[in-house]
Amino acid sequence: MTLNIPTPHKIETLKRERSDVKTFTFNAPGIAKESNPGQFVMVWDPGVDEIPISIAYASAAGDLELAIADVGDCSHSLHQKQVGDLVGLRGPYGAGFSINGERICMIAGGYGAAPLRFAASRAKESGKHVVVLEGAQGNAELLYVNEFRDLGCDVKVATEDGSEGYKGLVTELFEVLLASGEEFEQVLTCGPELMMERVCELTKREEIPTQVSVERIIKCSCGACGACDLGGYRVCKDGPVFNAEELESTEFGRWKREKSGKRIPVISNVTPGKEVELLSIPPSHFTPEYESLLKTEVCGIDFPNPFMNAAGFGVSGKLLYRYALAGAGAVVTKSIGLQEHEGYPNPTFIELAPRSYVNAMGLPNPGIKNFKLEIEDAKYAEVPVVLSIFGKSVEECSEVAKIARNYPVDMFEFDASCPHSEFTAIENKPKLLSEIVKAIKEIVEPKPMAVKISPNIGAPVGLALTAQKAGADAITAINTVINRPVEETLDIPRLGNPLGYGGKSGKDLTVGGKQIVFQLYRELGIPIIAVGGIFSVQDVIDYARNGAQLYQVGSALVSEGFDIFSQFKKDLTGYLRANGYNSIGELVGEAHKR
Repeated sequence: MTLNIPTPHKIETLKRERSDVKTFTFNAPGIAKESNPGQFVMVWDPGVDEIPISIAYASAAGDLELAIADVGDCSHSLHQKQVGDLVGLRGPYGAGFSINGERICMIAGGYGAAPLRFAASRAKESGKHVVVLEGAQGNAELLYVNEFRDLGCDVKVATEDGSEGYKGLVTELFEVLLASGEEFEQVLTCGPELMMERVCELTKREEIPTQVSVERIIKCSCGACGACDLGGYRVCKDGPVFNAEELESTEFGRWKREKSGKRIPVISNVTPGKEVELLSIPPSHFTPEYESLLKTEVCGIDFPNPFMNAAGFGVSGKLLYRYALAGAGAVVTKSIGLQEHEGYPNPTFIELAPRSYVNAMGLPNPGIKNFKLEIEDAKYAEVPVVLSIFGKSVEECSEVAKIARNYPVDMFEFDASCPHSEFTAIENKPKLLSEIVKAIKEIVEPKPMAVKISPNIGAPVGLALTAQKAGADAITAINTVINRPVEETLDIPRLGNPLGYGGKSGKDLTVGGKQIVFQLYRELGIPIIAVGGIFSVQDVIDYARNGAQLYQVGSALVSEGFDIFSQFKKDLTGYLRANGYNSIGELVGEAHKR
């Protein structure tokens, strides 16, 4: 796949499939040749939003067909487009269907028929016998029935109003088939969540391997932000297609998340007294290994190793738990404010070059009162939890701190430097920064507090000294660097932030981040937590020698994956042993001792 960035494509054809669904056809050979059934692409309507759409068909000639339902602001705007208009596309993304067995049943509900149409075409190309069960409220809502038949599938329809086929739910029709003795070696399903949950119940009873295509809110599309979290899985990366067994340890069928990350029931209108508890299925308690060369103490906290994720890489506690299982010595939450906030429209995360990213998430978060459940999930990992918080005033930050001080967190990190928030970054106002740090510190004492700064104001050392004087226990450096990428063909900003600004991360921060940490170590009397362009153990060594004691990993989680934590531990341990160090602490600040 090329860079993770929207590219303008011309709409080649438009076909109305039903009153609220159109098929858009694009000539996109770069996407089509890499596409597999069940995967999705991000569709960008410039100036409006960007949304995930399952691939309905991809041809060898490079045609890409997408079924888009008119169900929201972006999709409604797309429905106003004409043949020849430009739309941004990127992808394909995610894990798709794996087609196994000779007799396959595909169960579709609503526009869930779209990815199953692509799956059916591939299955029929391989000579499989495919039975398609499609359900809808009425026959006017059926989708791609003729296309399934043209492929040679055995199609059976269920409508709730009885206007076509079996009268009732498609899951009831499936039960009828099973009771009649029909046997299948595999079931694929896509549609409303409660429909798919029922399918999984039936196939588990019959011991039929089942794959489920799950829908969640998608923002970054590459596993960075965690907005699409499902029990610690990232739907955009680990899904959207899951084996049914994987979903059993998640909240599937019970609750999902808003754009802010707040937990909400899958079905909002329920009988009083039967409300769904918005709780996770608890993971197993995990005991991290305290390795003699890597364990360290910072701000009175014992860390099994010095590695952790950077703030913003995941909203859920179960995703943070996965980081710990992968080897992180601590975990850092996304930045949490006083009120729930959805953040900016998409695109919110793009790739300018390999390992070079820009994001403009806009600080989406569920609000501090709704975040306790995530912290409790993260604590099952038994590693230190750092709570990142933000606010635009002393009063707001104080209220966040008052609510959070009794949460089971080990350390606080105040985000003073987000370059794409809806208010001016606090680091631009040293007096206000000092007041906020003093106020938070007074409230959360004796728990330590770090302050996260960036190079965007041009004087990071002076800023850090201000924070230290106000009572900060550590400095996290550096946050992302302000950037405003522009789409040249359309001459408009690439990001959904109305002003077009975002924060650049990745390899472009590596050199500057190391230099700033070197300067900070010379002037400060408090620990430094390094973040910015850490991709290799050499980066870790350089940051340590320059004075950092802990190391946050962000962009490398996108480019290298979760294994980066265990790789860093292995490589750093090898380096320390080979060079006669007794602990990581002996490496810290070494560059200043020459």
